[in-house]
Amino acid sequence: MPKYSFILLLFISTYSYNVKSAEAFYPEATFFMQDNNNYFLHTVERGQTVYAIAAMYNVSIEDIYSLNPDSKNVIKIGSVLKIPQESGSYLYHTIQPKETLYALSQKYQMKGEDIIAVNPGLSAETFTIGKTIRIPINKVTAPLQGGNEDANKKRTNSLLNKNYQPETIGTIKIALILPFEEANTQNDGRMIEYYEGFLLALRDIKQKGISVDLLTYDAGIGAAALSKVLKKDELQDINLLIGGRYDDQIKLMSRFSKEKNIPYIIPFTSRSDEAYNNPNVYQVNTPQPNLYSKASLAFINKYQNSNIILASVTTSASSSTEFIKVLKDDLNDKKITYTTIGLDTDFYNKLNAQLSSEKRNVIIPTDDSAETLSQLTTFLKLAADSHPDFRFALFGYPNWQVHLARFSDSSDDFFRLNTSFYTLFYTNPTAPEVKSFYNTFYKWYGKNLTNMFPKYGILGYDTGMYFIQLVNSYGTQFHNHLHELKYKGIQIDFNFQRVNNWGGFINTNLYVIDYNPDFSISKNLGK
Repeated sequence: MPKYSFILLLFISTYSYNVKSAEAFYPEATFFMQDNNNYFLHTVERGQTVYAIAAMYNVSIEDIYSLNPDSKNVIKIGSVLKIPQESGSYLYHTIQPKETLYALSQKYQMKGEDIIAVNPGLSAETFTIGKTIRIPINKVTAPLQGGNEDANKKRTNSLLNKNYQPETIGTIKIALILPFEEANTQNDGRMIEYYEGFLLALRDIKQKGISVDLLTYDAGIGAAALSKVLKKDELQDINLLIGGRYDDQIKLMSRFSKEKNIPYIIPFTSRSDEAYNNPNVYQVNTPQPNLYSKASLAFINKYQNSNIILASVTTSASSSTEFIKVLKDDLNDKKITYTTIGLDTDFYNKLNAQLSSEKRNVIIPTDDSAETLSQLTTFLKLAADSHPDFRFALFGYPNWQVHLARFSDSSDDFFRLNTSFYTLFYTNPTAPEVKSFYNTFYKWYGKNLTNMFPKYGILGYDTGMYFIQLVNSYGTQFHNHLHELKYKGIQIDFNFQRVNNWGGFINTNLYVIDYNPDFSISKNLGK
Protein backbone atom coordinates (compact mmCIF):
# COMPACT_ATOMS: atom_id res chain seq x y z
CA MET A 1 0.00 0.00 0.00
CA PRO A 2 1.46 3.45 -0.90
CA LYS A 3 2.53 5.52 2.08
CA TYR A 4 -0.03 8.28 1.40
CA SER A 5 -2.92 5.82 1.20
CA PHE A 6 -1.99 4.42 4.58
CA ILE A 7 -1.84 7.87 6.14
CA LEU A 8 -5.26 8.86 4.81
CA LEU A 9 -6.74 5.85 6.63
CA LEU A 10 -5.57 7.26 9.97
CA PHE A 11 -8.39 8.70 12.00
CA ILE A 12 -6.49 8.84 15.24
CA SER A 13 -2.83 9.87 15.07
CA THR A 14 -0.54 10.15 18.05
CA TYR A 15 2.22 12.67 17.85
CA SER A 16 2.89 15.70 19.82
CA TYR A 17 2.97 21.68 19.43
CA ASN A 18 2.56 27.74 20.56
CA VAL A 19 1.27 32.06 20.62
CA LYS A 20 1.14 35.75 22.44
CA SER A 21 -1.25 38.28 23.72
CA ALA A 22 -3.04 39.85 20.80
CA GLU A 23 -3.38 43.57 20.26
CA ALA A 24 -7.01 44.53 20.48
CA PHE A 25 -8.67 46.90 18.05
CA TYR A 26 -11.92 48.02 19.61
CA PRO A 27 -14.73 50.23 18.35
CA GLU A 28 -15.27 53.36 20.37
CA ALA A 29 -18.84 53.90 21.52
CA THR A 30 -20.91 56.06 23.86
CA PHE A 31 -24.01 54.95 25.75
CA PHE A 32 -26.87 57.36 25.15
CA MET A 33 -30.55 57.69 26.02
CA GLN A 34 -32.99 59.75 24.00
CA ASP A 35 -36.82 59.80 24.03
CA ASN A 36 -36.77 56.71 26.28
CA ASN A 37 -35.02 54.71 23.54
CA ASN A 38 -31.64 53.30 24.46
CA TYR A 39 -28.82 53.33 21.96
CA PHE A 40 -25.11 53.90 21.99
CA LEU A 41 -22.81 55.60 19.51
CA HIS A 42 -20.25 53.52 17.67
CA THR A 43 -17.26 55.15 15.96
CA VAL A 44 -16.36 53.28 12.77
CA GLU A 45 -12.90 51.70 12.79
CA ARG A 46 -10.68 50.71 9.87
CA GLY A 47 -11.91 47.65 8.00
CA GLN A 48 -15.39 47.69 9.53
CA THR A 49 -18.58 47.32 7.50
CA VAL A 50 -22.22 47.73 8.50
CA TYR A 51 -22.51 43.95 8.33
CA ALA A 52 -19.59 43.44 10.73
CA ILE A 53 -20.87 46.08 13.15
CA ALA A 54 -24.33 44.50 13.15
CA ALA A 55 -22.81 41.08 13.87
CA MET A 56 -20.69 42.53 16.65
CA TYR A 57 -23.67 43.96 18.54
CA ASN A 58 -26.17 41.26 17.56
CA VAL A 59 -28.52 43.65 15.76
CA SER A 60 -29.77 43.60 12.19
CA ILE A 61 -28.41 45.68 9.35
CA GLU A 62 -31.90 47.15 8.99
CA ASP A 63 -31.74 48.32 12.64
CA ILE A 64 -28.58 50.26 11.85
CA TYR A 65 -30.00 51.64 8.60
CA SER A 66 -33.14 52.76 10.44
CA LEU A 67 -31.16 54.87 12.92
CA ASN A 68 -28.49 55.87 10.39
CA PRO A 69 -30.07 56.33 6.91
CA ASP A 70 -26.81 57.61 5.37
CA SER A 71 -25.05 54.36 6.24
CA LYS A 72 -26.92 52.69 3.35
CA ASN A 73 -24.62 54.53 0.97
CA VAL A 74 -21.28 54.57 2.76
CA ILE A 75 -19.67 54.55 6.19
CA LYS A 76 -16.30 56.14 6.71
CA ILE A 77 -13.60 55.70 9.29
CA GLY A 78 -14.38 57.96 12.23
CA SER A 79 -18.07 58.38 11.41
CA VAL A 80 -20.49 57.76 14.28
CA LEU A 81 -23.38 55.31 14.11
CA LYS A 82 -26.31 54.93 16.48
CA ILE A 83 -26.61 51.30 17.56
CA PRO A 84 -29.86 50.17 19.25
CA GLN A 85 -29.50 48.82 22.76
CA GLU A 86 -31.46 45.64 22.03
CA SER A 87 -33.16 43.59 24.73
CA GLY A 88 -31.27 40.36 25.28
CA SER A 89 -28.49 38.98 27.44
CA TYR A 90 -26.29 42.09 27.37
CA LEU A 91 -26.17 45.85 27.52
CA TYR A 92 -23.22 47.73 26.04
CA HIS A 93 -21.40 50.32 28.09
CA THR A 94 -18.71 52.80 27.17
CA ILE A 95 -16.07 53.43 29.81
CA GLN A 96 -16.21 57.02 31.03
CA PRO A 97 -13.48 59.24 32.54
CA LYS A 98 -12.48 58.17 36.07
CA GLU A 99 -14.73 55.12 35.82
CA THR A 100 -13.44 51.93 37.45
CA LEU A 101 -14.45 48.29 37.35
CA TYR A 102 -15.68 48.63 40.92
CA ALA A 103 -17.84 51.62 39.96
CA LEU A 104 -19.39 49.59 37.13
CA SER A 105 -20.06 46.65 39.43
CA GLN A 106 -21.96 48.97 41.76
CA LYS A 107 -23.80 50.74 38.95
CA TYR A 108 -25.05 47.50 37.39
CA GLN A 109 -25.40 45.65 40.72
CA MET A 110 -23.08 42.72 40.01
CA LYS A 111 -19.63 41.48 40.91
CA GLY A 112 -16.63 42.58 38.88
CA GLU A 113 -16.09 38.92 38.00
CA ASP A 114 -19.42 38.93 36.14
CA ILE A 115 -18.24 41.76 33.87
CA ILE A 116 -14.84 40.13 33.31
CA ALA A 117 -16.50 36.80 32.46
CA VAL A 118 -18.33 38.24 29.43
CA ASN A 119 -15.37 40.39 28.33
CA PRO A 120 -12.38 38.02 28.00
CA GLY A 121 -10.33 40.77 26.38
CA LEU A 122 -10.72 43.10 29.34
CA SER A 123 -7.55 44.02 31.25
CA ALA A 124 -5.87 47.05 32.79
CA GLU A 125 -4.57 47.91 29.29
CA THR A 126 -7.98 47.71 27.58
CA PHE A 127 -10.12 49.20 30.38
CA THR A 128 -9.71 52.73 29.02
CA ILE A 129 -11.94 55.70 28.30
CA GLY A 130 -14.12 55.25 25.23
CA LYS A 131 -13.82 51.46 25.00
CA THR A 132 -16.98 49.37 24.81
CA ILE A 133 -17.70 46.45 27.09
CA ARG A 134 -20.59 44.05 27.53
CA ILE A 135 -22.69 44.13 30.68
CA PRO A 136 -24.55 40.87 31.42
CA ILE A 137 -28.15 41.30 32.52
CA ASN A 138 -28.80 37.76 33.72
CA LYS A 139 -26.90 35.07 35.63
CA VAL A 140 -25.10 37.68 37.73
CA THR A 141 -24.15 37.71 41.41
CA ALA A 142 -24.63 40.46 43.96
CA PRO A 143 -21.81 43.02 44.14
CA LEU A 144 -19.49 43.29 47.09
CA GLN A 145 -21.29 45.18 49.83
CA GLY A 146 -20.64 46.06 53.43
CA GLY A 147 -17.33 45.70 55.21
CA ASN A 148 -14.39 47.87 54.24
CA GLU A 149 -15.30 49.93 51.16
CA ASP A 150 -11.67 50.63 50.25
CA ALA A 151 -10.86 46.92 50.44
CA ASN A 152 -13.83 46.09 48.21
CA LYS A 153 -12.69 48.65 45.63
CA LYS A 154 -9.11 47.39 45.69
CA ARG A 155 -10.16 43.75 45.35
CA THR A 156 -12.54 44.40 42.44
CA ASN A 157 -10.24 46.71 40.49
CA SER A 158 -7.32 44.31 40.91
CA LEU A 159 -9.21 41.77 38.79
CA LEU A 160 -8.01 43.67 35.70
CA ASN A 161 -4.41 42.80 36.60
CA LYS A 162 -5.02 39.19 37.49
CA ASN A 163 -2.67 36.68 35.92
CA TYR A 164 -4.43 33.42 35.33
CA GLN A 165 -2.20 30.40 35.73
CA PRO A 166 -2.31 28.24 32.60
CA GLU A 167 -3.14 24.60 32.89
CA THR A 168 -0.27 22.74 31.30
CA ILE A 169 -1.21 20.10 28.79
CA GLY A 170 0.71 16.85 28.42
CA THR A 171 -0.76 15.26 25.32
CA ILE A 172 -2.58 17.82 23.18
CA LYS A 173 -5.92 16.50 21.98
CA ILE A 174 -7.04 17.92 18.63
CA ALA A 175 -10.18 17.31 16.58
CA LEU A 176 -9.78 17.96 12.84
CA ILE A 177 -13.20 17.93 11.15
CA LEU A 178 -13.22 18.44 7.39
CA PRO A 179 -15.71 17.67 4.58
CA PHE A 180 -13.74 14.76 3.09
CA GLU A 181 -16.90 13.42 1.42
CA GLU A 182 -16.79 16.46 -0.83
CA ALA A 183 -13.56 15.15 -2.37
CA ASN A 184 -15.38 12.02 -3.51
CA THR A 185 -18.48 13.77 -4.87
CA GLN A 186 -16.90 16.81 -6.52
CA ASN A 187 -13.37 15.62 -7.29
CA ASP A 188 -12.08 18.38 -5.02
CA GLY A 189 -8.87 17.41 -3.23
CA ARG A 190 -8.32 20.54 -1.18
CA MET A 191 -9.55 19.10 2.13
CA ILE A 192 -7.43 15.96 1.75
CA GLU A 193 -4.39 18.05 0.86
CA TYR A 194 -4.95 20.25 3.93
CA TYR A 195 -5.11 17.09 6.06
CA GLU A 196 -1.93 15.74 4.47
CA GLY A 197 -0.10 19.00 5.24
CA PHE A 198 -1.38 18.89 8.82
CA LEU A 199 0.02 15.35 9.20
CA LEU A 200 3.43 16.60 8.06
CA ALA A 201 3.23 19.20 10.82
CA LEU A 202 2.59 16.40 13.32
CA ARG A 203 5.68 14.60 12.04
CA ASP A 204 7.83 17.68 12.75
CA ILE A 205 6.03 18.30 16.04
CA LYS A 206 6.91 14.80 17.22
CA GLN A 207 10.58 15.55 16.52
CA LYS A 208 10.27 18.46 18.98
CA GLY A 209 9.12 16.04 21.66
CA ILE A 210 5.52 17.27 21.67
CA SER A 211 2.73 14.71 22.00
CA VAL A 212 -0.54 15.06 20.07
CA ASP A 213 -3.63 12.89 19.90
CA LEU A 214 -5.31 13.72 16.59
CA LEU A 215 -8.96 12.81 16.06
CA THR A 216 -10.01 13.16 12.42
CA TYR A 217 -13.62 13.09 11.19
CA ASP A 218 -15.54 13.61 7.98
CA ALA A 219 -17.93 16.56 8.38
CA GLY A 220 -19.88 15.69 5.23
CA ILE A 221 -21.27 18.38 2.99
CA GLY A 222 -24.01 19.82 5.22
CA ALA A 223 -24.42 20.01 8.99
CA ALA A 224 -26.28 16.73 9.61
CA ALA A 225 -23.21 14.49 9.81
CA LEU A 226 -21.31 17.12 11.78
CA SER A 227 -23.96 17.31 14.52
CA LYS A 228 -23.52 13.60 15.17
CA VAL A 229 -19.73 13.93 15.26
CA LEU A 230 -19.85 16.74 17.85
CA LYS A 231 -21.83 14.53 20.23
CA LYS A 232 -19.06 11.93 20.46
CA ASP A 233 -17.69 11.48 23.96
CA GLU A 234 -14.04 11.86 22.92
CA LEU A 235 -14.68 15.41 21.61
CA GLN A 236 -15.99 16.84 24.87
CA ASP A 237 -12.54 17.51 26.37
CA ILE A 238 -10.35 18.34 23.36
CA ASN A 239 -7.80 21.17 23.45
CA LEU A 240 -8.24 22.41 19.86
CA LEU A 241 -11.05 22.21 17.33
CA ILE A 242 -10.10 22.81 13.69
CA GLY A 243 -12.18 22.70 10.53
CA GLY A 244 -15.48 23.46 8.88
CA ARG A 245 -15.76 24.78 5.37
CA TYR A 246 -19.36 25.89 4.93
CA ASP A 247 -21.28 28.48 6.89
CA ASP A 248 -23.66 26.02 8.56
CA GLN A 249 -20.74 23.81 9.62
CA ILE A 250 -18.77 26.77 10.98
CA LYS A 251 -21.74 28.07 12.99
CA LEU A 252 -22.33 24.65 14.50
CA MET A 253 -18.67 24.16 15.42
CA SER A 254 -18.47 27.70 16.81
CA ARG A 255 -21.49 27.10 19.04
CA PHE A 256 -19.94 23.85 20.26
CA SER A 257 -16.62 25.58 21.03
CA LYS A 258 -18.38 28.32 22.97
CA GLU A 259 -20.44 25.89 25.05
CA LYS A 260 -17.42 23.70 25.84
CA ASN A 261 -14.90 26.59 26.07
CA ILE A 262 -12.67 25.03 23.42
CA PRO A 263 -10.44 27.12 21.08
CA TYR A 264 -11.80 26.86 17.53
CA ILE A 265 -9.66 27.53 14.45
CA ILE A 266 -11.51 28.48 11.24
CA PRO A 267 -8.89 27.74 8.56
CA PHE A 268 -10.52 28.55 5.22
CA THR A 269 -13.29 31.10 4.86
CA SER A 270 -12.78 34.87 5.17
CA ARG A 271 -16.52 35.54 5.38
CA SER A 272 -17.48 34.19 8.80
CA ASP A 273 -18.69 36.57 11.52
CA GLU A 274 -18.27 34.09 14.37
CA ALA A 275 -15.22 35.91 15.76
CA TYR A 276 -17.34 38.93 16.64
CA ASN A 277 -19.20 37.13 19.42
CA ASN A 278 -17.21 33.99 20.27
CA PRO A 279 -14.02 34.59 22.29
CA ASN A 280 -12.76 31.10 21.39
CA VAL A 281 -12.63 31.68 17.61
CA TYR A 282 -9.41 32.15 15.63
CA GLN A 283 -10.07 33.05 11.99
CA VAL A 284 -6.99 32.32 9.89
CA ASN A 285 -8.22 33.87 6.62
CA THR A 286 -8.52 37.64 7.04
CA PRO A 287 -11.97 39.15 6.29
CA GLN A 288 -11.76 41.02 3.00
CA PRO A 289 -12.59 44.52 4.38
CA ASN A 290 -9.76 44.21 6.91
CA LEU A 291 -7.39 42.94 4.22
CA TYR A 292 -8.25 45.82 1.85
CA SER A 293 -7.84 48.37 4.64
CA LYS A 294 -4.39 47.11 5.62
CA ALA A 295 -3.31 46.73 1.98
CA SER A 296 -4.34 50.32 1.29
CA LEU A 297 -2.16 51.61 4.12
CA ALA A 298 0.72 49.43 2.92
CA PHE A 299 0.36 50.94 -0.57
CA ILE A 300 0.37 54.48 0.81
CA ASN A 301 3.40 53.84 3.02
CA LYS A 302 5.28 52.53 0.00
CA TYR A 303 4.15 54.98 -2.70
CA GLN A 304 2.88 58.16 -1.02
CA ASN A 305 5.64 60.26 -2.63
CA SER A 306 5.13 58.75 -6.08
CA ASN A 307 3.16 59.75 -9.15
CA ILE A 308 0.11 57.49 -8.60
CA ILE A 309 -1.91 56.50 -11.68
CA LEU A 310 -5.05 54.33 -11.60
CA ALA A 311 -5.66 52.37 -14.81
CA SER A 312 -9.44 52.25 -14.77
CA VAL A 313 -11.45 49.31 -16.14
CA THR A 314 -15.11 50.30 -16.08
CA THR A 315 -16.44 46.79 -16.70
CA SER A 316 -14.67 45.28 -13.70
CA ALA A 317 -16.84 43.21 -11.37
CA SER A 318 -14.02 41.71 -9.30
CA SER A 319 -13.17 42.12 -5.63
CA SER A 320 -10.57 44.69 -6.69
CA THR A 321 -13.41 47.21 -6.95
CA GLU A 322 -13.83 47.24 -3.18
CA PHE A 323 -10.09 47.61 -2.62
CA ILE A 324 -9.95 50.58 -4.99
CA LYS A 325 -12.77 52.26 -3.06
CA VAL A 326 -10.82 51.90 0.18
CA LEU A 327 -7.62 53.12 -1.47
CA LYS A 328 -9.28 56.19 -2.97
CA ASP A 329 -10.80 57.11 0.40
CA ASP A 330 -7.42 56.79 2.11
CA LEU A 331 -5.63 58.80 -0.59
CA ASN A 332 -8.25 61.54 -0.37
CA ASP A 333 -8.17 61.59 3.45
CA LYS A 334 -4.39 61.98 3.40
CA LYS A 335 -4.59 64.55 0.59
CA ILE A 336 -2.40 62.45 -1.70
CA THR A 337 -3.05 63.23 -5.35
CA TYR A 338 -3.61 60.55 -8.00
CA THR A 339 -4.70 60.41 -11.62
CA THR A 340 -7.27 58.07 -13.18
CA ILE A 341 -6.85 56.97 -16.80
CA GLY A 342 -9.20 54.69 -18.68
CA LEU A 343 -7.50 51.45 -19.78
CA ASP A 344 -8.60 51.56 -23.42
CA THR A 345 -7.00 51.73 -26.85
CA ASP A 346 -5.78 55.28 -26.19
CA PHE A 347 -4.29 54.43 -22.79
CA TYR A 348 -0.68 54.66 -23.96
CA ASN A 349 -1.02 58.25 -25.19
CA LYS A 350 -2.90 59.34 -22.06
CA LEU A 351 -0.32 57.64 -19.86
CA ASN A 352 2.58 59.42 -21.57
CA ALA A 353 0.91 62.75 -20.82
CA GLN A 354 0.79 61.94 -17.09
CA LEU A 355 4.24 60.42 -16.56
CA SER A 356 6.71 62.18 -14.29
CA SER A 357 10.44 62.37 -14.91
CA GLU A 358 11.11 63.29 -11.27
CA LYS A 359 8.92 60.89 -9.31
CA ARG A 360 8.46 57.15 -9.48
CA ASN A 361 5.41 56.39 -11.64
CA VAL A 362 3.31 53.72 -9.93
CA ILE A 363 0.39 52.27 -11.88
CA ILE A 364 -2.38 50.19 -10.35
CA PRO A 365 -5.24 48.69 -12.39
CA THR A 366 -8.77 48.80 -10.96
CA ASP A 367 -9.34 45.22 -12.14
CA ASP A 368 -7.41 42.09 -11.14
CA SER A 369 -8.14 39.86 -14.14
CA ALA A 370 -5.46 38.17 -16.25
CA GLU A 371 -6.70 40.01 -19.34
CA THR A 372 -6.29 43.40 -17.68
CA LEU A 373 -2.84 42.50 -16.39
CA SER A 374 -1.72 41.40 -19.85
CA GLN A 375 -3.09 44.52 -21.53
CA LEU A 376 -1.57 46.84 -18.93
CA THR A 377 1.90 45.28 -18.94
CA THR A 378 2.02 45.59 -22.73
CA PHE A 379 1.42 49.33 -22.50
CA LEU A 380 3.85 49.76 -19.59
CA LYS A 381 6.68 47.97 -21.39
CA LEU A 382 6.22 50.33 -24.32
CA ALA A 383 6.31 53.31 -21.96
CA ALA A 384 9.44 52.00 -20.22
CA ASP A 385 11.15 51.54 -23.59
CA SER A 386 10.20 55.07 -24.62
CA HIS A 387 11.36 56.60 -21.33
CA PRO A 388 14.42 54.62 -20.20
CA ASP A 389 15.32 57.25 -17.60
CA PHE A 390 11.88 57.22 -15.95
CA ARG A 391 11.12 55.08 -12.91
CA PHE A 392 8.13 52.73 -13.12
CA ALA A 393 6.34 50.49 -10.64
CA LEU A 394 3.26 48.28 -10.94
CA PHE A 395 1.04 47.40 -7.97
CA GLY A 396 -1.62 44.71 -7.86
CA TYR A 397 -3.53 41.88 -6.30
CA PRO A 398 -3.25 38.46 -4.60
CA ASN A 399 -4.54 36.46 -7.57
CA TRP A 400 -1.71 37.72 -9.73
CA GLN A 401 0.06 34.68 -8.29
CA VAL A 402 -2.44 32.54 -10.20
CA HIS A 403 -1.77 34.47 -13.40
CA LEU A 404 1.97 33.95 -12.91
CA ALA A 405 1.42 30.21 -12.60
CA ARG A 406 -0.61 30.17 -15.84
CA PHE A 407 1.70 32.43 -17.83
CA SER A 408 5.30 31.79 -16.76
CA ASP A 409 6.62 34.52 -19.09
CA SER A 410 4.84 37.12 -16.95
CA SER A 411 7.51 36.88 -14.28
CA ASP A 412 10.03 38.61 -16.56
CA ASP A 413 7.57 41.49 -16.98
CA PHE A 414 7.08 41.64 -13.20
CA PHE A 415 10.81 42.06 -12.61
CA ARG A 416 11.19 44.58 -15.39
CA LEU A 417 8.26 46.73 -14.20
CA ASN A 418 9.23 46.66 -10.51
CA THR A 419 5.99 44.91 -9.63
CA SER A 420 4.49 44.51 -6.16
CA PHE A 421 1.24 42.99 -4.95
CA TYR A 422 -0.45 42.49 -1.59
CA THR A 423 -1.53 39.08 -0.35
CA LEU A 424 -2.32 37.07 2.77
CA PHE A 425 -0.79 33.86 1.35
CA TYR A 426 2.48 33.58 -0.54
CA THR A 427 5.00 30.89 -1.43
CA ASN A 428 8.14 31.67 -3.39
CA PRO A 429 8.89 28.43 -5.26
CA THR A 430 12.61 29.26 -5.28
CA ALA A 431 12.83 29.69 -1.48
CA PRO A 432 14.69 26.84 0.30
CA GLU A 433 11.88 26.20 2.82
CA VAL A 434 9.31 25.96 0.01
CA LYS A 435 11.47 23.59 -2.05
CA SER A 436 12.02 21.44 1.04
CA PHE A 437 8.29 21.22 1.74
CA TYR A 438 7.50 20.33 -1.88
CA ASN A 439 10.08 17.55 -1.77
CA THR A 440 8.85 16.21 1.55
CA PHE A 441 5.22 16.27 0.40
CA TYR A 442 6.11 14.29 -2.73
CA LYS A 443 8.21 11.83 -0.74
CA TRP A 444 5.37 11.11 1.69
CA TYR A 445 2.38 11.09 -0.63
CA GLY A 446 3.80 10.24 -4.05
CA LYS A 447 2.27 13.31 -5.67
CA ASN A 448 2.87 17.03 -6.08
CA LEU A 449 0.94 19.78 -4.38
CA THR A 450 -2.11 20.79 -6.40
CA ASN A 451 -1.55 23.91 -8.48
CA MET A 452 -3.98 26.18 -6.63
CA PHE A 453 -3.96 29.36 -4.57
CA PRO A 454 -3.43 29.14 -1.69
CA LYS A 455 -1.59 25.82 -1.31
CA TYR A 456 -3.87 23.88 1.02
CA GLY A 457 -1.15 21.40 1.97
CA ILE A 458 1.10 24.21 3.20
CA LEU A 459 -1.85 25.92 4.92
CA GLY A 460 -2.48 22.72 6.87
CA TYR A 461 1.19 22.52 7.81
CA ASP A 462 1.50 26.17 8.91
CA THR A 463 -1.72 26.05 10.93
CA GLY A 464 -0.68 22.86 12.69
CA MET A 465 2.84 24.06 13.50
CA TYR A 466 1.64 27.39 14.89
CA PHE A 467 -1.27 26.33 17.07
CA ILE A 468 0.16 23.09 18.44
CA GLN A 469 3.34 24.87 19.56
CA LEU A 470 1.19 27.57 21.16
CA VAL A 471 -0.78 25.08 23.21
CA ASN A 472 2.40 23.23 24.14
CA SER A 473 4.15 26.40 25.32
CA TYR A 474 1.28 28.25 27.00
CA GLY A 475 -1.38 25.66 27.74
CA THR A 476 -4.94 26.82 28.37
CA GLN A 477 -3.91 30.49 28.45
CA PHE A 478 -2.31 30.58 24.99
CA HIS A 479 -4.70 33.36 23.94
CA ASN A 480 -2.65 35.70 26.16
CA HIS A 481 0.58 34.86 24.32
CA LEU A 482 -0.37 35.02 20.66
CA HIS A 483 2.51 37.27 19.64
CA GLU A 484 5.19 35.54 21.65
CA LEU A 485 5.57 32.53 19.39
CA LYS A 486 7.93 33.50 16.58
CA TYR A 487 6.80 30.92 14.06
CA LYS A 488 7.78 31.88 10.52
CA GLY A 489 5.20 30.38 8.18
CA ILE A 490 6.05 28.85 4.82
CA GLN A 491 2.95 30.39 3.21
CA ILE A 492 1.28 32.48 5.93
CA ASP A 493 2.26 34.26 9.12
CA PHE A 494 -0.09 34.73 12.05
CA ASN A 495 -0.85 38.12 13.56
CA PHE A 496 -4.03 37.58 15.55
CA GLN A 497 -5.89 40.52 17.03
CA ARG A 498 -9.00 40.41 19.17
CA VAL A 499 -11.94 42.05 17.38
CA ASN A 500 -13.52 43.47 20.56
CA ASN A 501 -13.55 42.90 24.32
CA TRP A 502 -15.99 40.01 24.13
CA GLY A 503 -15.12 38.38 20.81
CA GLY A 504 -12.40 36.23 19.28
CA PHE A 505 -9.46 36.82 16.99
CA ILE A 506 -8.81 37.38 13.31
CA ASN A 507 -5.48 37.04 11.54
CA THR A 508 -4.37 40.45 10.27
CA ASN A 509 -1.22 39.28 8.52
CA LEU A 510 -0.38 40.93 5.20
CA TYR A 511 2.53 40.46 2.80
CA VAL A 512 3.71 42.87 0.14
CA ILE A 513 5.60 40.88 -2.50
CA ASP A 514 8.23 42.82 -4.47
CA TYR A 515 9.66 41.66 -7.81
CA ASN A 516 12.92 43.59 -7.88
CA PRO A 517 14.86 44.68 -10.98
CA ASP A 518 17.81 42.47 -9.92
CA PHE A 519 15.48 39.43 -10.36
CA SER A 520 15.14 38.84 -6.62
CA ILE A 521 11.78 38.49 -4.85
CA SER A 522 11.18 40.08 -1.44
CA LYS A 523 8.41 39.08 0.96
CA ASN A 524 7.73 41.97 3.31
CA LEU A 525 5.15 42.37 6.06
CA GLY A 526 2.62 45.03 5.10
CA LYS A 527 2.46 47.93 7.56
